[in-house]
Amino acid sequence: MERVFVDHSQAPVERTRWRTLAVFAHTFSCSARVVGRAAVNRLDAEAVDAVVERWCGHVFGLSKATLTAEGLDRFDPSRPYLLLSNHRSLLDIPAICSTFPGRVRFVAKAELRRVPMFGRAMGQAGILFVDRHDRAKAIASLEGAKALARDGTSVWIAAEGGRSRDGSLGPFKKGPFHVALQAGLPLLPTWIEGADSVIPAGSLVSVTGQRVHVRYGAPIETEGLGAADIPALMERSRAALLALA
Repeated sequence: MERVFVDHSQAPVERTRWRTLAVFAHTFSCSARVVGRAAVNRLDAEAVDAVVERWCGHVFGLSKATLTAEGLDRFDPSRPYLLLSNHRSLLDIPAICSTFPGRVRFVAKAELRRVPMFGRAMGQAGILFVDRHDRAKAIASLEGAKALARDGTSVWIAAEGGRSRDGSLGPFKKGPFHVALQAGLPLLPTWIEGADSVIPAGSLVSVTGQRVHVRYGAPIETEGLGAADIPALMERSRAALLALA
């Protein structure tokens, strides 16, 4: 069953740069709010949730994009998961945060951790930093996923490790699967469609009147699996994602 979260289906199609820049500005504003709360030790999970909700609302309001989702009845929303998805657009994260019925945090590149004040605040907010150039460090840095899982928080990770430039589903990284096994998280196949029609990768031109649709698949359990099972788990996950496409 499909659920509509934001309806801008009557919005005219317009191609502009100012909306994209406005989204960036609002993202900076929300990040500053998180940094400010962290600086005075007033940053907790509920405060982060409130900022994320506000951010997502403004992102889709500015983008004039309709947001829908299906498959919400395929999994237990009271359990934490590792959401494994395709990644095509900057709009993917707000699409997940807006439609997933539970607390979710995401992965960011390690370089952001070194940004003064911002990196520390993002870490306190539950963002996981990954060094994409060092496999061992990447796996070790995601130990934080265990703590999030214990608190019932799900983690979103792009299966390919970054955004696809041509829209195709590229080779998977092993990191997300190590995280799922270490944290004891079932995988939740997630397919995001249409986000790149709003804000394509590498472009500052956004298009209004578009539709972003998120499809959630059935969870893939990881209990009892080990590192030797990762290749088969990757194949199964890839098939599950492509089945949602």
